[in-house]
Amino acid sequence: MPKRFSTSSALNASLCATLLFLCALAVVAQSGRRVQKSVPAPIPTPEATPTPTIASEKPKPAFTFIVGLDKYDDFSRISLNAYDGVLRSCGDRLDNSPSVKAEISTHDLSRAEAVRKAKEEKEAYMVWLQLRPNTFTGQTGIYDDPYNVYVQYSVFAPITAKLVTSGNTYPDAYRNRRVRVPTSPTNGDYYLNQAARGAAERILDHFHLRLPNTLP
Repeated sequence: MPKRFSTSSALNASLCATLLFLCALAVVAQSGRRVQKSVPAPIPTPEATPTPTIASEKPKPAFTFIVGLDKYDDFSRISLNAYDGVLRSCGDRLDNSPSVKAEISTHDLSRAEAVRKAKEEKEAYMVWLQLRPNTFTGQTGIYDDPYNVYVQYSVFAPITAKLVTSGNTYPDAYRNRRVRVPTSPTNGDYYLNQAARGAAERILDHFHLRLPNTLP
């Protein structure tokens, strides 16, 4: 009996030693594995803020004109719309040139007032318009057509008010006898407006500012 007991105890001790050896191998195997490091999430790159575009300043015009008109004089029968059409047609045509800035004076201007205003200006030329009766006497009668007139223009230099250029344009030069162009009650008389644009064309010609292939 004692011999059997010792054999069993030796067997148990051998099994325990084997189990301990296997556990030790497992621990070593686990410790030998490389732990994979977690990959950090990519950091989003902020979008570049677009640089605001600074608008380039409009180049300073070579010439500035102030356009005024003597509205009353001898023509009380001509509508104010017709006067306004003449004034704006001349001013708009001058302003169409890229080298020109044109301003419109809405106040009634006599020749003396136009000269005084030109003397007050440092750079702007004064364009003075007047409607004159297209008659032999230069006067309009009670039975005369109030629209039988022409456009007289004068340009005064700044500071000195020296007369730079002047002239006349006639609505008849733009009439087509076979075709009657309707006149707008709000934009004034069509042919007077064309004559006013013709005056602007002549002023631009004088300063060598007329656009190529431009019709009045």
